Amino acid sequence: MNPDTQIKIFIFLERLWLGAAILGILAVVYFILTKDNDSAVFFFGFFILSGLLYILRKKQRIKYQGQMQNKKM
Repeated sequence: MNPDTQIKIFIFLERLWLGAAILGILAVVYFILTKDNDSAVFFFGFFILSGLLYILRKKQRIKYQGQMQNKKM
């Protein structure tokens, strides 16, 4: 696979998880305001998981970009 295509896929997945994390935190705020604490806790877990996967994907992309730059040299 072309390295540029691979980086675009990493960026897409990174942004997908960031969007999920933002959606999760918005759901937490909504359910706290409506006093539905059980749902708020569920979406807080979803937010934590999405945030961790975002960080993982970002580190993976940065590492891959570094490897591709070292190969070009």
